[in-house]
Amino acid sequence: MLILYLAIAVLMVPLGAGIAFVSQVQQKHFGNIFGLTAGAVLGVVLVMMMHLYTEVGYVTILVMWGGFFLISVVERLTTHQRDATEGNAKSKWGINLTVLGLSVHSLADGLNLVIAAREEILGSALAFAILIHRLPVGTLITVALLRNQTFTKALARLTPLIVGPVIGALLGDQLLRGAFKDLTDYLAAFAVGTLLHVVMDGFRGRYTTESVGLSHTAKALFAIGFVLTFCAIYFLQGFEGGHVH
Repeated sequence: MLILYLAIAVLMVPLGAGIAFVSQVQQKHFGNIFGLTAGAVLGVVLVMMMHLYTEVGYVTILVMWGGFFLISVVERLTTHQRDATEGNAKSKWGINLTVLGLSVHSLADGLNLVIAAREEILGSALAFAILIHRLPVGTLITVALLRNQTFTKALARLTPLIVGPVIGALLGDQLLRGAFKDLTDYLAAFAVGTLLHVVMDGFRGRYTTESVGLSHTAKALFAIGFVLTFCAIYFLQGFEGGHVH
């Protein structure tokens, strides 16, 4: 199952880049796509939080926020110099740092997929959230890259983001075979926190060089994606009848 997850993770970014390339005149719809997928990811995140809290304990919530803030620190370290540059150079520098930050995050995606493959109850839901968020990320960052370079060069720039999950999975598999093999639930909570950060960053328009946020339509689609995904997982997994064991 992990190999399938990784194959999809690798394909998602170039697929998103291809969507950006063939739909350059329809960029107004990209925010709507992100809104819908981000809502779905948030639905998975909330269900995972409920499951981990009820089955493991409140410590998992603290670990989740640890994952959230760790990715936040990485993002800040890779983008804090944006304001120190000016004009077109500022735009290019900001894009470079955004790609770097997302590439680091893609390593966490690989680790998270290893965790999802080992999670017995909600592993498939976690994998779904990890995989689906990579498509709009690939699309939106390619939109920014295509402003000053060809599609081939843009795709080459995205190589670390594309292969990051494979590297992260190799490292993560070694970790889970060692001292962390009994900490799957806590690592799952960490994964949930990193996903939450990506959702919040994208919701604020951080994946492009223009921090304009989402349109009202995109926000409505965000709510729809959240409600549908949350309800589907909640009822299919039997949460309404009690705790999942």
